[in-house]
Amino acid sequence: MKKIFTLKFLLLMMFCAVTAVAQTVEISGKVTDANDNTPVTGVTVSVKGTTTAVGTDVNGNYRIKTPQGSTALLFRFIGYTSQEIAISGRRTIDVKLAPDSKMLNEVVVNTGLGIARNKKELAYAAQSVTSEELNQNHQPNLVNALQGKVAGATISSTGGGPGQGARIIIRGVNSIDPNKSNQPLFVVDGVIIDNSTSTVGAGSGFNVRSVGNRGSDINPEDIETINVLKGGAATALYGLLGSNGVIVITTKKGKGNELRVDLTSTYGFENPDKLPKVQKEYTAGILGVYTPIGLGPAWGPNIAEAKLLDPTHPDELFDNYKQAYRTGHQNRNSLSVSGGTENARIFSSLSYFKQSGMLPFTDYRNISARLNADFKISSKFKSSVNMNFVNSGGYRYDADRFGESLAYFSPRWDVSEYLNPDGTQLWKGTNNPIYGAATNRLKDDNNRFIGGVTYSYTPVKWFDLTYRFGVDIYNENRFRTAPGPMGIPGERLYDNSDGYVGDYNNKYRSLSSTLIATLNGQITTDLKGTLRLGQDLFDRQNSSKGITGTKLAKYDLFTLWNATAFQDIVDSQYKYRLMGLFAEGTLDYKNYLFLTLSLRRDITSTLPESNRAFYYPSASLSYAFSDQFKLPEFISFGKLRLSYAKLGKDAPEYSYVNGYTRNSSIATGSTGFTRTNSLRNPELRPEFTSTYEAGLEMSFLKSRFGFDFTYYRSLSKDMITQADVSSATGYLTAFVNAGSIQNKGVELILKGSPVRSKNFSWDATLNFSANRNKVVETLNHAPVNYGGNSGGYLNSPVTLRLVEGEAYGNLYGTVWQRYGADPNATKAEKDLPLLIGANGFPVLGSVNNLKILGNSQPRWIGGLSNTFTYKRLSLTALLDGRWGLQKFNRLENFFAAFGIADYTADRRQFKVFDGLLANGQPNTKSVWLGQATGPDGVNYGEGYYRTYYRAISEPFVSDASWIRLRSASLSYNIPNNYLPKFIKRASASVTGTNLWLHTNYYGLDPESVSADSGSNVDGWSGFTYPAARQFFFTINVGF
Repeated sequence: MKKIFTLKFLLLMMFCAVTAVAQTVEISGKVTDANDNTPVTGVTVSVKGTTTAVGTDVNGNYRIKTPQGSTALLFRFIGYTSQEIAISGRRTIDVKLAPDSKMLNEVVVNTGLGIARNKKELAYAAQSVTSEELNQNHQPNLVNALQGKVAGATISSTGGGPGQGARIIIRGVNSIDPNKSNQPLFVVDGVIIDNSTSTVGAGSGFNVRSVGNRGSDINPEDIETINVLKGGAATALYGLLGSNGVIVITTKKGKGNELRVDLTSTYGFENPDKLPKVQKEYTAGILGVYTPIGLGPAWGPNIAEAKLLDPTHPDELFDNYKQAYRTGHQNRNSLSVSGGTENARIFSSLSYFKQSGMLPFTDYRNISARLNADFKISSKFKSSVNMNFVNSGGYRYDADRFGESLAYFSPRWDVSEYLNPDGTQLWKGTNNPIYGAATNRLKDDNNRFIGGVTYSYTPVKWFDLTYRFGVDIYNENRFRTAPGPMGIPGERLYDNSDGYVGDYNNKYRSLSSTLIATLNGQITTDLKGTLRLGQDLFDRQNSSKGITGTKLAKYDLFTLWNATAFQDIVDSQYKYRLMGLFAEGTLDYKNYLFLTLSLRRDITSTLPESNRAFYYPSASLSYAFSDQFKLPEFISFGKLRLSYAKLGKDAPEYSYVNGYTRNSSIATGSTGFTRTNSLRNPELRPEFTSTYEAGLEMSFLKSRFGFDFTYYRSLSKDMITQADVSSATGYLTAFVNAGSIQNKGVELILKGSPVRSKNFSWDATLNFSANRNKVVETLNHAPVNYGGNSGGYLNSPVTLRLVEGEAYGNLYGTVWQRYGADPNATKAEKDLPLLIGANGFPVLGSVNNLKILGNSQPRWIGGLSNTFTYKRLSLTALLDGRWGLQKFNRLENFFAAFGIADYTADRRQFKVFDGLLANGQPNTKSVWLGQATGPDGVNYGEGYYRTYYRAISEPFVSDASWIRLRSASLSYNIPNNYLPKFIKRASASVTGTNLWLHTNYYGLDPESVSADSGSNVDGWSGFTYPAARQFFFTINVGF
């Protein structure tokens, strides 16, 4: 009886299943472009009157199950005219979609605060980068991934190391305070996130360990689009937080009615893309004397002479820059799941990234988990939730100190041999940098949560109320260690350390709350209006604590209680709160003329009560003249833009009330409190920046070609900075409102599709920009040393100095004296002849008379992207470059001083320096370039390169322009008939980055900067982490 019941039950279930199948009909087909028959990917195909929908694949194919009785299919895609096709009993329906040039200019742009606008109504420059564009070159740091893809953005990297930092400046520096951020605000799904670079517990100055900016925590593969808001009108609603621009990041969301699972795996390897050229003739020693164990890396005899003295000398010198670095490796594995229904959609992802660095004993990991969910609770009420947890960190090392140690290390020895059998350092007269990397460790570990929730209520079609709450929290631990002496006779520790252990913690928490009411209405037949009223609150708290214990009792026990002395104590806490009210109104006349006015009032906690509340307005006009006039058929679209905005900036925390700091230098050995070194100012005022922008957008030939041109100008006044004051006041600096700086420039974006045919297409995009800045005013009209260092080996100082009326970024240094030079000239007069002394060598200029040697800011920036597609095969290449900038090359200065640079191989030659004597007569004296006594019997001491060349700044502030093949990627979409049925799609790609570099800069890649990614100071390079030439192999499988 039981078996009969089971059989009946199974027959019933089979009947139900057959009936269910019979009630649906599968329709398939292909969607192509009506002009060139190319497949159209991503078209939404839906059954009319139902929620059933699918998307076309990379070949334009689709399959959809239609309920019985369905009458028509709907085909929709941005940039094409939608079509409704009757089914009429057909099982195959192929469709040709006609491009709609009007629709191409009605793309929706996320302008921040959750506000999506039609691109046509925007009266300011806003540039978007898609997920595909962002991930072409597989950069783990999303800031680096933007290189060459955004006009007006200057992006600098601290090198190609694991978890390295990067900074982005939009339209030039607008602050004269080197400690004040000039980087844009980062917003992820409406939540303000931190992108700072903390150096607490990581060292200081050029010896900062290679830590990253916090924006590197975000997984680029989770990102759907990045919109870069550049001008004041674009960022006005964000208030003072958006005064440097805004990076609006939108992550992926669930789509469609089917579950989509994607697995992506990438493996890559990397090596330095550029290394310094070295001489290969002269070995260890000084003054030509062979000293294999000493501080003279390469001023000894040549190899043949050294082998007569030392039979163990190798036949060739070691190129220790090649020996010191290794092949790095990267792996990223990502799994994403998305899908949904009409009322609920989700996107979730899990990613694991691991990188081992080119610099030995360095690595980085990033584990990211994300959940995005959107809910339609009713026809009037919607909500969304975004959550992202990240764990990141690794082992870091000081690339600057590593490079400096390499410069000291003689090419007589192989730097890769760094250990004795007993575990002590293999000493060859100086520190071995690899031993330093192996024993002087910094490990960081960061746990971060970014989350947001949004509610939207639309009781009537003309009114919408949106509330968003967001949080960004992270807790980072940094642990620095170095062993003490083991007590082995003759052992040498790196930097003569007695051992140390440093334990530091950085905590960060920010809350953001935004409420926006939006009213839409038809004012007249031709005039529409939109009014937005809003209030927001941003609250931030961050703290740092830590201490370093030294002189370890047990050499390798890294706990604070094992230390016998303490230093570098940190215990700081900062609190900040900003409240804002804003209003924005837009008038739309006949959908071609748009006027937008806004006003914002900010109240900040970092300014005195009398000045902490302030207003700033914006006004913008967008005129789509192509929609008003009948233009020639080849013109698809045209728009003029004009905008003005005034933006504010506040002060750093605790700038207007004097406080006290710890004093541990009391003679009795006690600890007390003393005033801080900086005088606070109870009358501080906000900074204000006025910005003007004009633009023209046009597209041609059914939007196959187009351009976007922008001119902008900004003037920042009353900038808050710390000015030097007389020590008689009891302080060293004081907070003041002083100075102004101007930026003006142009941006040009060209886009085109030169070729579109059935099987082949070619798409190209050019980004070009130029910015010119000027220091308009300084405090009391006096020069300001913005940043710098002693720079070279023992001498050749270089500083970045701000002088009224001159460009920001000017680098000042010592120069050769020149015949007939103007003693009051501010710039090095390089067109004048050198002044030659009686000894036949050029005369050195005074260290008290520094001249402008160059400028650290590029005059031109450009990027050119090309994508070629043939059937299933696609090739994308990105060229980008910077021109017209100079940097001080610390590496070259050291290499010249130590006889390692390739050009120092001419040391045994005579030379007559081209120039004039003091009496105006041409120099004819021949001098020897080597050290000690030359063939002419004259004692030349330490020689030309150590006595003269390296003792002056001028030779080492050099052209740092470059152009490179940033990336090239070849991908192939595998046909479905080659795949198992459970795999719906698959693709494979191979990618190379930094495949070609052209630059005249000596040494490493000039793109890498010496300062940390949070610093404003630029213009120094050399001892940095080398940039990487990388190769990646990726496979993506969809289920």
